[in-house]
Amino acid sequence: MTVWFAAAAVATALWALLLLVLAIATRTPDITPGPPGAQPADESPAVVDLITGGWRLCDEAASATLLDLAARGAVQIEEVGPELSLVRLRQAEGLNPYEQLVYEHVRSLARDGVVATGALAEGSRNLGRWWKSFRKKVIADARRRGLSRARWSRAHATLLFAAALVPAALVAVAVTVADTSADSDRDGGIGAGVLAYAALVYLAGRLNGERGTDLGVQAAGHWLAVRESLSNSRFADKPAASVTIWGRPLAYAAALGLAPRAVRSLPVSVPADDRRAWSDYGGMWHAVDVRYPSRLIWGRPPLHAIGRGLAAGFFAGFWTWIVLIVLSAFELWPRALAQPGGFAVGLAIAAVPAGRALLDLTGQTQIEGQIVRLRRRRSGGNENRPKYVHWCAVDEGRGRELKAYGMAEEQWSRLSEGDVVRARAGRRVGWIGEIEVLRNTAHRGHYADTQDHLIDAPRNLGEVRPGWGEPDGGMRS
Repeated sequence: MTVWFAAAAVATALWALLLLVLAIATRTPDITPGPPGAQPADESPAVVDLITGGWRLCDEAASATLLDLAARGAVQIEEVGPELSLVRLRQAEGLNPYEQLVYEHVRSLARDGVVATGALAEGSRNLGRWWKSFRKKVIADARRRGLSRARWSRAHATLLFAAALVPAALVAVAVTVADTSADSDRDGGIGAGVLAYAALVYLAGRLNGERGTDLGVQAAGHWLAVRESLSNSRFADKPAASVTIWGRPLAYAAALGLAPRAVRSLPVSVPADDRRAWSDYGGMWHAVDVRYPSRLIWGRPPLHAIGRGLAAGFFAGFWTWIVLIVLSAFELWPRALAQPGGFAVGLAIAAVPAGRALLDLTGQTQIEGQIVRLRRRRSGGNENRPKYVHWCAVDEGRGRELKAYGMAEEQWSRLSEGDVVRARAGRRVGWIGEIEVLRNTAHRGHYADTQDHLIDAPRNLGEVRPGWGEPDGGMRS
């Protein structure tokens, strides 16, 4: 038994040594910055972000791409006020796949060809899927230019997968031999082997990713020299609209981390803020603040609110009665008024939510506007059957602060942010009873995912399958 565990330990150590050797052999060569005074080359800002960020694409790549589109005339960014800048669509030709992806996102949000810069985070798109598509397209371009390649080729992946089977099998055998239970069905060894294999693959995956070629390292050194030159231009406080003056250097500065203000104002690749939304309802883009009140009463069906009010009144009245009885024992309260006092307190506590809910049951208000936020929050249940509260915030064009309403899941699941709706809701307990979509959103949640460059661009080994892709694995050697 001890021999099998020792063999499993030795095999695991040898596999770890193989992983270490491959990691050293496939690391990106050291990058040496080029000579001072270097000028920008022909790589796009997104590719520059990739190769100067350790071959990991950073969030500012999408914002830098949009700035580059503005510098080249595909869009126009203009500042119309201290809190409002606009992106205007122009004719776009000759865009590469990831530039087209950013352009299509802007177009999907635009109303009459215009969208507020702050609204670039809006929409019902799956941001994770969008970013993955953007990332793969940038990597495809970098590989086409010979600047990047996968850290491990198909041969490396096959070797690691196959080699991991040996220590995993020995672990399975060792556990099986060690299991001396008379009633054991010996499944423990198989389970231990599977877990050991999964752990080894996960460990290998942590070291995988994209790496630079010799040409890529040379290009990265050149762009580090460009970064040094651009760092003297005070791009840090330049707004995105200043791209009309600075042109492509501002886009490259954004990709190199030198223009944080411009990047923050173009939230293309960041999630939308739950509490601050952008709406074009009424014809002009504007920001609204969204509040999600406490659910003691708000955001519940009226009957539920009545029930909670009665329950709160009962407990408040009961404990008030107990306290008054104690006080009466010390002659601090008339004993004859203990029960009426508790009843009065309980009634007062229950009357407020119950009264508000009853008013909503008999007199709901009509709401018409644009949905700006659809959110759900975990409110209880267990892992198998979680419970959620479903929020819907509607901009009626009347103010800059909104309260989100609660609603049933069946209704909530049929809606999209950007829909123009008419609803009947109770403004006292914040519950939408009926809702009708007047106009489906035509400008949110869509983008062109062309899938014209299906390549292996994994974040970890678990995304690499031996035998996939082109004969050479779709990678440059």
